[in-house]
Amino acid sequence: MKPTEIKNKRVTILGAERSGLGAAKLLAHHGARLLVSEKDALKFTAEKREFFASINAKFEFGYHSDDVFDADFIVVSPGIPENAEIMAKIKAKQIPVYSEVEVASWFIDEPIIAVTGSNGKTTTVNLIHHVLTACGINTFLGGNVGQAISEVILARQASDAENAVFVLEVSSFQLDHVERFHPKVAMILNLSPDHLDRYDSVEDYYSSKLGIWRNLGGQDLIGFNVDDERLVRAEKPNAKLLGFGTTDSPQLFATVRDGELGIIQNGGFQAIIPASELPIPGPHNVSNALACITATSAFVPDLGDIGAALRTFTPVPHRIEYVETIKGIRFYNDSKATNVASTAVAIQSFNEPEWVILGGKDKGGEFYTLAVDLARHARKVLLVGKAAPIIAEQLAGAVEMETVGTIGNAIDYALRYGQAGDVVLLSPGCASFDQFDNYEQRGEFFISIVKQRKERLAQ
Repeated sequence: MKPTEIKNKRVTILGAERSGLGAAKLLAHHGARLLVSEKDALKFTAEKREFFASINAKFEFGYHSDDVFDADFIVVSPGIPENAEIMAKIKAKQIPVYSEVEVASWFIDEPIIAVTGSNGKTTTVNLIHHVLTACGINTFLGGNVGQAISEVILARQASDAENAVFVLEVSSFQLDHVERFHPKVAMILNLSPDHLDRYDSVEDYYSSKLGIWRNLGGQDLIGFNVDDERLVRAEKPNAKLLGFGTTDSPQLFATVRDGELGIIQNGGFQAIIPASELPIPGPHNVSNALACITATSAFVPDLGDIGAALRTFTPVPHRIEYVETIKGIRFYNDSKATNVASTAVAIQSFNEPEWVILGGKDKGGEFYTLAVDLARHARKVLLVGKAAPIIAEQLAGAVEMETVGTIGNAIDYALRYGQAGDVVLLSPGCASFDQFDNYEQRGEFFISIVKQRKERLAQ
């Protein structure tokens, strides 16, 4: 749909969190007649009431009424599963359903770099945004990180910047309802089992991720990880293929040679930055940096500028983020690890004995795959949240475990029994929604409790 066709369209927005609020603001700005419907009554606030009144939107909290179906199209928030009762009713009535990513993309005429994958998305989009900005390119960052894409669109429309690039992190949920979403550069970092509480099979989950390529053509760029066999085998549209990683491939573009990250061009290797000079350690971040190089090389002609920008990157909060040292024990916040594969990367990042805090809301994770890494690295696993019994069953006999219930209790347990030189790692491998609104709130809570404990012991 064209932006000029939005005026007076009847639009229902399902969900009143970040993406729903962003879509409401953008569509109201362009003259749509809105109903925002949120089933969770606890999400109703005076601030939201004032916001909806300010944009002349109708709203309902605590239920979905039949007014939902009086719409030309519906925008569904990523938190609403496909098997929800309201989604079945919408499907039966054959009302068009779009994600906020799809709707927001109708208002973008400039190049989009879109990034998805099971792990590393947030670090990679922040790397890309940082490099482009440092190289003097007007860049707008949003999606599944920071601001909703709709909010980013409004910021762009209010600016006088020229020749902008949009850098978007997109999740599988956001890709489930795209129709014409068309990035100039589409990156898939990796595929590993995740969100199996939302998809019927892992193949369905992978299919959603691959949807980022759906509308690409010969003038577009596909970036994919050549170290991920699933991505190598995946069917790709007719676009320019740029592989990144360390595995030999006809499409290999960004790789590592003799400790240097660089690109293969005109039959030769051009170094950009030594791996030792990346400000974010670990092999997973080498892969993220290679993905960044792949995406930004289409916009930055001087490879030296890309290397210089990578050197000044600041690590992303909640991703193996150092917090404090107490009694010689270092505390790290990896709340962004909401699946098992991401947790495995964090566990492998330390040589010191670890107290690993696992748990939250289970998404169908295969925690038994952590057994070898935990046996090698962990003093003990501290289990929190609703997933604790599931994790305990899957890891039985592989590692010592203690069910402590909450993150605060886990911190106190590690301080009581830990030794100087140990690492306490919050890397839950689960969603946060049993005890927190999102992974950011969970991470901030962890940080606040650690700092409280340090202050208490200093008194």
